Amino acid sequence: MMMQSVSIASLIFFALAAFPQTAAAPAFEVASIKPSTMEYGSYFRFLPGGRLSAMSWVKQVIQVAYSVEDYQVTGGPGWLTTDRYNIEAKAEDADADKSDMATMLQSLLADRFKLQLRREMRDFQVYNLEVDKNGPKLRPLAKGEASRCGRDNSFACGMTTPAQLASAIGYFAGRPVLDKTGLDGRYDVLLDFNTYSVRGETAPPDYDKPSLEKALEEQLGLRLVPEKEVFPVYVVESIRRPSEN
Repeated sequence: MMMQSVSIASLIFFALAAFPQTAAAPAFEVASIKPSTMEYGSYFRFLPGGRLSAMSWVKQVIQVAYSVEDYQVTGGPGWLTTDRYNIEAKAEDADADKSDMATMLQSLLADRFKLQLRREMRDFQVYNLEVDKNGPKLRPLAKGEASRCGRDNSFACGMTTPAQLASAIGYFAGRPVLDKTGLDGRYDVLLDFNTYSVRGETAPPDYDKPSLEKALEEQLGLRLVPEKEVFPVYVVESIRRPSEN
């Protein structure tokens, strides 16, 4: 009887050794989440020493954690786009980089917000941002040089790369815009166009500005080409507001 018990115990031991337990997902060593009183803006600062300092609405936190755009996160309660939180977190590994901490954000969302997601693939009507047939008209910025953009001459202030410009145009175009320019580096992006027409609104009298498409061609030497793409989408199936700590 004793030999039989020992044999069974040995079998269990070897079975567990043959099928090791899944390693725990990377997580922050310490993390503080508190509601923010801010009603606008957001930021994510991935700091030296494996530290994260952020203030944002929850949907954007999900975007950063999974490296996706706004249109790739859907579902969930309305407060995902209204309630902002201050997040201060620190990784155990002081050498943790942005990619490492983004993965840790996934664990934070699952643990503190009880987030449950479903991933699926969907078709999207998109625009490809491409260089026009006559070539680009973007002026490169020298190292350390600031853009000349201002409210009176551009609706793309702060956008200095084609990828950033594509993301900004997507807001006005009403569909995803993908950077297909093949251009690297930083540029002085000055883009002034009729923002009323892209929103389907009537412009005020004497408002004489070109359409988005014409402005891209004439001012930047770029164009928008309609296309269909398939992207992963994360559907929020369940989430809760976190308790403060």
